[in-house]
Amino acid sequence: MSDNPDKTKPAYKREESSGSSAAGHLDSTGFSMAKHIDRLFPSASSLDNVDVAAANTGHRLHAVKQEIRRQLRAQSDSHQQQTQSIEATKAAIGELYTRISEMKAKAQTSERMVFDITQDIKALDFAKRNLSQATATMRRLQLLVSGVGQLRQFKEQKKYGEAARLLPAIAGLREGFAEHMGVRAIARLDDEAAGLQRSLGSMAFQEVQRGFDAQGLLVGDAELMHQACLCCAGTEEQTRVKDLYCELQLRAYVAIFQIGDDVSQLENVSRRYAWLRRILRNYAEEHAPAFPDAWRMGEELSRRFAHTTRDHLSETMATRDIDVGHLTAALADTLAFEAQCDKKFGIVRRNGAAVYESSGAPAESFVGSVSCAFEPYMAVFISGEQAKFEALVRRFRSEPGDDDPSLNVLASSTDLLYQFRESLRQCAALSTGQAMADLAQVFAQSLSNYARSVLVHALPRISSTTAAPLDALRRACLVANTADYCASAAAQLEQKIIEKVDGTLREQVTFAASREALLSAINSSIGAL
Repeated sequence: MSDNPDKTKPAYKREESSGSSAAGHLDSTGFSMAKHIDRLFPSASSLDNVDVAAANTGHRLHAVKQEIRRQLRAQSDSHQQQTQSIEATKAAIGELYTRISEMKAKAQTSERMVFDITQDIKALDFAKRNLSQATATMRRLQLLVSGVGQLRQFKEQKKYGEAARLLPAIAGLREGFAEHMGVRAIARLDDEAAGLQRSLGSMAFQEVQRGFDAQGLLVGDAELMHQACLCCAGTEEQTRVKDLYCELQLRAYVAIFQIGDDVSQLENVSRRYAWLRRILRNYAEEHAPAFPDAWRMGEELSRRFAHTTRDHLSETMATRDIDVGHLTAALADTLAFEAQCDKKFGIVRRNGAAVYESSGAPAESFVGSVSCAFEPYMAVFISGEQAKFEALVRRFRSEPGDDDPSLNVLASSTDLLYQFRESLRQCAALSTGQAMADLAQVFAQSLSNYARSVLVHALPRISSTTAAPLDALRRACLVANTADYCASAAAQLEQKIIEKVDGTLREQVTFAASREALLSAINSSIGAL
């Protein structure tokens, strides 16, 4: 017998015992009927059981059909559940959309409500603002009406002090109604206020006019005049009051220093400034209480005096022969006067600009207010200096003098350079403008003349065929040292003048020609050796 009992079973029995593998075989996509029959009936003897195999196959067919029907029913149930789930999802989505639409509609409704509320709030805010402005405008109008009424009373009663304190308030109220001039009543009120201010200014001018006599002496009430001046501060009447006072005070000055009289000449210019100092003392002691401090009436009087003096001096110098000594003395006195005025009225220079030292407000310096009249006539001073240096050079040539053996240069060179320094010091005290630039040219020309007329002329005549005397050699070396010393001093003098002269004139300052003349003298000295 065989060891494997399955091999003795008929094929259809084995088929039954291995249903799962057979089912898998029948389910195969590569199923072959012939191979399946050969597997069921491997031998001729197995054909006897063909009925049994057919019955088994029928049973299996029935089981498969049952399974198929079960699977179909299950699939149908699953499809129905899926359909129900889809419908439920659609219903949920529809409900969600409906709710979202409702929420959107409610949001739009809320937005419209918020917008309407906001518009209402804005309208209320505008109404509140307009109401506040209207209330403030009415209050300011009430104040303006009251102020104009008070100002009218003060004018009639000549209460200048009270009127002066009220005027700034009325001016501020009038500025607030600048946009409402289209309202006839406001325009009339503004015109009345302006008319009252002009009337007060005219009355103030008349008070000051009555307060001084024809000689400029104070005869009125200084306190009343002070209050009257406050009423016309910042108006055209203030300028009229200043003009009136300065004209009264300078009337005597113009009469005393008439052009053509001896007292008005350059040699008497110091008397002009002494007159002003006396007038300013009188102003400080008697007249200052009649004017507000902010008007700076003393400074204004000094400035008008300076302008008048400038015109007088310009006309005097244009019509008379000018003495150099008188010119320089008058200019020195004038520069001192200008500096004293700046100091007296607290005017200083900061960052290149004139300001009041106490407040830092812009100011107008007195420097140049009178001295500018001398600038066109500084040529007289320059001509005098040039003539002086030419005379020096001629004297040095004709009178060599005894040179100090202890010196390595000619004594005449130190004398000439000393005169240069003194002349520059004097010119710097008078003017740093065109006059200083012209003086630099005089220095350069004088050095050139000195080199040619004195140094070269002082060289000994040494013959090339005989031995030179020791004194001649010493003289040639002395001339060479002097020329070198003068060249070095000329460079220093040139730099010093450039530092002092006005910036626009610095290019005119040059000692190039004099240095060439001195170099030529050095070469001549070497040639003589």
